[in-house]
Amino acid sequence: MAKVVPAILESEASEYRKKLNQIRQLTDRFQLDIIDGEFVDNKTILPQDIEPPSGLKLDLHLMVARPNEFIGHSIKLRPYTIIVQFEAVHGVMEAIERIAKGGIRAGVAINPDTPTAALEPLLPQLSHVLVMAYPAGFAGQKLQPTALKKVAELRALNPDLEIGLDGGVADDTLKKIAAAHFDVVYTNSYLFGADSILTRYHELIAALS
Repeated sequence: MAKVVPAILESEASEYRKKLNQIRQLTDRFQLDIIDGEFVDNKTILPQDIEPPSGLKLDLHLMVARPNEFIGHSIKLRPYTIIVQFEAVHGVMEAIERIAKGGIRAGVAINPDTPTAALEPLLPQLSHVLVMAYPAGFAGQKLQPTALKKVAELRALNPDLEIGLDGGVADDTLKKIAAAHFDVVYTNSYLFGADSILTRYHELIAALS
């Protein structure tokens, strides 16, 4: 059974706080996407724009070109996991080492075109691998089927990894996602775009169990 985790992608701190209050009514864990405007042509709030979310586990997903510039502020938030985008321009290995030394679970995210074998040198320090359903940067895109095949490949590399899926959740993909057996499924548009996020959240739990 996959854990359903709400994902926040916002450019304004006020909207982040609004969604955080909604999440508190649903679950104890959420993801916050951080985008720097360089890795992709989009920009969100930054780690220094928010306070540590008391009582909730935070998975911080850094979709940034230079992750080391963000690690210090990210660790101060004491998140549950810090996830670095594998395709970042500079310093992925160093960033992961700093995360682990900071006592935080280290994770890496991969775009659909990145082969899972490319992660082998990083595996000893990873607790989490986040499979992107589509290229990182914007919510609401269509799921690319290659993402679903990566679960079995990652399990073969390290059966102890927590494996997540980010994005692509929709009425017509739920059965396929459930059949892939991810540990965590992150959802943004499909959850927050519903008339009732509480109803939609419980529907997701049922569909992915």
